[in-house]
Amino acid sequence: MELLDQKLKVAPTAAVVLLQARPLYTSGLTAQYFSMLDFGDVQEISGEIGKIFKDFTEIVIYRKKFVRHLLDQYLQDGVPVQVCIMGAGLDPLSLWLQENYRAAISGIYEVDSSHLDLKSSLYNRLLPDPSIVHFIQADITDTLHLLDKLRDAGYSPDKPTIIVFEGLIHYIPDELFLNTMQVFRTPNKTNVVVMDYMLPEDYIPEHTLPMYGAVKAKIEAFIDGKFYTYSRPQVFRLISVLRGDVAGVDSLQDIEFKLNGRNELFYEEGEGFMEMVSFYL
Repeated sequence: MELLDQKLKVAPTAAVVLLQARPLYTSGLTAQYFSMLDFGDVQEISGEIGKIFKDFTEIVIYRKKFVRHLLDQYLQDGVPVQVCIMGAGLDPLSLWLQENYRAAISGIYEVDSSHLDLKSSLYNRLLPDPSIVHFIQADITDTLHLLDKLRDAGYSPDKPTIIVFEGLIHYIPDELFLNTMQVFRTPNKTNVVVMDYMLPEDYIPEHTLPMYGAVKAKIEAFIDGKFYTYSRPQVFRLISVLRGDVAGVDSLQDIEFKLNGRNELFYEEGEGFMEMVSFYL
């Protein structure tokens, strides 16, 4: 069953990234969902990036595994929380959450500007009725309407929420990021945000700079736009502007060690070009 012809014209990057994560989706609902997708239209660009950037697949897998690792930690408190997945795209993270943490979650809210009608139809085949997953078609940077659309779907600003902001900050300038995060600010910082970011050139080891430049150029040509980068101090400044508190920050070197207990690919800060942060908001 081909589902991606229309969607890839809208957001091909989502499919390119998801294709790399195929090894994560080998069982349960996520495997069933993944089997319904056709990635034919992005095989070529995926292969081109892989030739330039030999660790591309591993980095995507580490990123997605670490999102799950952080969710494992934040879903242990015993009080059901909401989960908002911003720019949810094709990723079946909500299926994994429903399978593994159904009792810990009161509602999952997937937000994206496209794809969601098709994704919803697939979920309807896989999930029991009623499902705790709610699909909200919205531009995540349209803060004038975002909160109203979330509320219409059942979201409550008064309940603790985990906001997953994976693979997004690369495509928006910092002022739009700040505007979007303002929607989720709470008086007592009861919300937590999980996100990744790409490092700027000054924070990349010299021996990987040629690869870094080639990958960044390839992505910018592919999306026909700018690929934004952020240093750790810049990210901390953004969190400070939001009056948030950093909960944790990890380089890809840290992430690999935490997930595997050893480092086999990434030994220096800045290798792999990305970091991940979580913060209370």
